[in-house]
Amino acid sequence: MKQKKHTILAIGLVILMAAALSSCKRDTMGLPDPTGPSTLATILKMGASPNVIAAGLKERQTAVITAHLYKFDGQALGGKTIHFEVRDAFGIKANYGHLDNSMTVVSKVTDGAGKVTVTYTGPIASELDTFDNFTLYVYAWVGWQGKEEISELCPIHIVGDVLADLEIEFELQAFPNVLWCGATPPTSRIRGIFTYQNGVPIVGRKVFFEITGFNGPPGAEGKFEDGTRKTFAITDYKGIAEILYIGPTGNQLTGDAAVWIQGQPETDWIHVPLPPDYDPDGTDPAEKYYIHKTMGLRLIKAPGNN
Repeated sequence: MKQKKHTILAIGLVILMAAALSSCKRDTMGLPDPTGPSTLATILKMGASPNVIAAGLKERQTAVITAHLYKFDGQALGGKTIHFEVRDAFGIKANYGHLDNSMTVVSKVTDGAGKVTVTYTGPIASELDTFDNFTLYVYAWVGWQGKEEISELCPIHIVGDVLADLEIEFELQAFPNVLWCGATPPTSRIRGIFTYQNGVPIVGRKVFFEITGFNGPPGAEGKFEDGTRKTFAITDYKGIAEILYIGPTGNQLTGDAAVWIQGQPETDWIHVPLPPDYDPDGTDPAEKYYIHKTMGLRLIKAPGNN
């Protein structure tokens, strides 16, 4: 009887050991096998900035595609050739827009960080067969050992709005909009946000900033970070242009004051006929579009600054 119990106990221990070994093997299955295909340990990552562009009437928007090739452990793979091509949702070569230098297929070599960039230039409205929004893909692939290939897709959303060039929005903000003027000049970050009405950012355009009014002592209205009272900044991939305003010190003021700053985005590339009542004497150009915003900043004179 005792011998039977010992036999059962031994069988149970064997089963438990087998289960433990099996469990350990499952925990390591997520790691690449060093003896397996090299593509399992290699990653190709892609991104687009911006990833939404509009097909306007006359203006082509661009997106910068970044590809990053590296090993599973994070080691960069420099000196590798990555091929790029624009494709549609079905994986078929697309004829909307183009890559660098008007090419349909581009090949570039990764740098020491394993990265490479390519610019996609989008279509204009007249080149589309639909005005509905749709998605294109920049397809990238790397030839590897033998017949192995590493590939990845990067989506770019196209807003096919034929009126996109006419429907624009501009917003002006200040952070903060109330400045405490003491012994050192206060600062405020002025932000101009330039977008289409559908929310797509307008990238790479100038926004002009100007100090247009001040109700304090002459010469104490402050300046922008470049030392001027009229300057500009370029919109980034979010459609935002920023500039730093530097206000007066407390001893430059005789009391609380206010300064007015105007922002005006660049719109030379938009051609919209003016309303008849806008230019009654005909002195302005026949086609022009003018959009601007003005905002005021409060300047509080700190006590003890005479």
